[in-house]
Amino acid sequence: MYPIIYQSDTLIIDAYSVFFLLAWMVGGVVFYREFRRMGWELEQMLFVMVGAIVGAVIGSYFFNVFFAGFEEVPERIRALDFAGKTVLGGIAGGFMGVELAKKKIGYPHSTGDAFAVAIPLGHAIGRIGCLLGGCCFGTPCTLPWAITYPEGSMAHLTQMVTGIIPETAITSLAVHPAPVYEIIFNLALFGYLWQKRGSYKVRGSSFRLYLAAYGLFRFFEEFVRGDSPFPVDGFLKAPQWLLLMAVAYFGWRYYQNEYKVKVEN
Repeated sequence: MYPIIYQSDTLIIDAYSVFFLLAWMVGGVVFYREFRRMGWELEQMLFVMVGAIVGAVIGSYFFNVFFAGFEEVPERIRALDFAGKTVLGGIAGGFMGVELAKKKIGYPHSTGDAFAVAIPLGHAIGRIGCLLGGCCFGTPCTLPWAITYPEGSMAHLTQMVTGIIPETAITSLAVHPAPVYEIIFNLALFGYLWQKRGSYKVRGSSFRLYLAAYGLFRFFEEFVRGDSPFPVDGFLKAPQWLLLMAVAYFGWRYYQNEYKVKVEN
C-alpha cells in the first residue's frame, strides 16, 4: 500500500484520486483517437464524451450511497475524494449518459466501438490506484501471490471487525490481490479488442463484447472480493444477479450480430 503520494500542511494527494483522474485522461485520449480514426464527427463525439463522464460520475456516486450513506456524498465531492466508487455504477451510468446525449443531439448510431478500447485501458490504470489505496481487497487465501495489508487499512479493519483477526494484529490475513486480477484482465481485454478493431460486421459489436467479457469476469471475481460480503440468505451478491443478466443480454446480442448469419448460411 502507498495511499498518499504527497502530503504537506495544506495539501494531500492520494494515490486513488491520482490514478482515477489519470484513467479518465488516458481513456479520453484513446476514445478521441478511435473516433477520429473511424471518421466520426468531432463535435458530436465530444458531446457524447461529456454525457459519458457526467453519467459515470452520477452512476458511481449513486451506487456509493449504499456504502457511504447519502449524507457523506456531497462532502466527498467537495474534497475530490474518489475512493470507494463502484466501477459497475460508473459503467451503467456512463452507458445511460451516452444514450441520453445521443438522443439529445439526434445521433442514431452506436458509439460503443470507440469506448470499447478506451474503458478497459482506463480501468486497468484506475485499479493501480485501488491497489495502492488499499480498497477492493480480496478474501483470505494461501496462494503464493496473496498479499497482506497493514494495520489501519480497509482489509485490516474489515477483518478485525468481523473477528477474523484479533485487535492486536498488525497486518491483515493474506488475501487475493483483486486489483491485480483486474489490471491483468483489463490489459488483456484491451489488447484483444485493440487487435480486433475493424473486423466486426455490425457497429457496436466491440462494445457488446466488452460488456459481456468484463461482466463474466466480474461475476466470478466477486467470489474472491472481500470488500463486499455475501448475503446471509443467498449464495450470490446482488450485483452478481445483475451481471448475469448483462452477460446474457450483451452476449446474445453479440452472437446475433456477429455469428448468427454464419450459422444460418
